Amino acid sequence: MTIQGSLVPNITIFDAAGQIDAAKTRWHMDWIFGKGVDGLFLTGSYGAGPLMSTEERISVFKLARQSADGFKGKILLPHVGCIDTRSAVELAKAAEQIGVDAVGAVPPFYYKHTDEVIVEYYKAIIDAVKIPVYAYNNPETSRYTFNLKTIRALQAYGLAGMKDSPLAIGLISQVAYGAQEAGSDFQLIIGTSTGWLPLVHMGVKAAIAGINNWAPEIMTELVRATFAGEWDRARKAYLVMMDLSSKLHFTDSTIASHMALYARGFDAGFPRQPMILPGFDNPKYREIRTVLEKGFAELNLPFETGTFKTPGL
Repeated sequence: MTIQGSLVPNITIFDAAGQIDAAKTRWHMDWIFGKGVDGLFLTGSYGAGPLMSTEERISVFKLARQSADGFKGKILLPHVGCIDTRSAVELAKAAEQIGVDAVGAVPPFYYKHTDEVIVEYYKAIIDAVKIPVYAYNNPETSRYTFNLKTIRALQAYGLAGMKDSPLAIGLISQVAYGAQEAGSDFQLIIGTSTGWLPLVHMGVKAAIAGINNWAPEIMTELVRATFAGEWDRARKAYLVMMDLSSKLHFTDSTIASHMALYARGFDAGFPRQPMILPGFDNPKYREIRTVLEKGFAELNLPFETGTFKTPGL
């Protein structure tokens, strides 16, 4: 399969006691799909996967399956990466049973691992399921940076592709062009909205973009214009997206996503501790609302707001 379009590393919403708020998490999934986002990348960094038990992550996969069933052609790509191989395999098997399209996994984190250990970790996941398996290159969280040798070894073993966040152009260009030259269907997915427009010309067809958590309309319009060949519109949408993304990078991206949803008037619950939302009297909420309104106006897109009354807005 080829994954195409705009996916979201969607947040998991918790209640004040730190339990998964299934109703709000499901609302958020439905809202994102309704705004044209093509798929969900579940329980990754944004989705608090490393802060959740295996059972909790599986419950989120089930919520996503229920949400996607209400729409047509939506992609479910759960993140099953764990600190240990056994848990990653267990999650991958559960995700396959639930009926997802593929799974992705960050390398085992915290400890420093060799290339050989990383290869064996992914082989175990690939061997455990019949659906496609994607590696997730995120050295900031895993302490491991993929290299071309490891990628090629895993590609030969059956790895379906790689989600890449650091966007080291030398490596990803070799991966993308090398697959094309070999006639392979190995797919490079960028793990950020950054670089979308220029990397499309390298053959990239999908991005997993954090902005989709709180401004999915922007990314949907960017992807639509790109695939339609409306390059002037795509360039403008890309610049607006980049500007908004940079202005929301003032704190952890999960916290910023919750804050941006509140700034739009949506009750986004809580992240799981130790993450803590700033109080609603913080002027940053008003600042976010202002930059969002400006970005939507620049693209002449309707700016939907919810009914939650955030003080100061």
